[in-house]
Amino acid sequence: MKVSVTLKGRFAEEQAGYDGQLSLPEGARAADVAGAYGIDPRTCVVVVNGAAVPRSAKLTDGDRTQLYPAQAGG
Repeated sequence: MKVSVTLKGRFAEEQAGYDGQLSLPEGARAADVAGAYGIDPRTCVVVVNGAAVPRSAKLTDGDRTQLYPAQAGG
């Protein structure tokens, strides 16, 4: 299956040359998108089709994903 990927913040800066499309096996999960780019899934927020999802969320063909660096502040 194919999903579109948009990297945000420092992830976009660190991943020169990514093309925004990713082929994954059927049954792939949100964490697999991060892993495909060498990003630890615990360090990012995964958004699928406009909504933040848990890392264990199953993906389907054609999903639009975004990876945001996790941030903390106060």
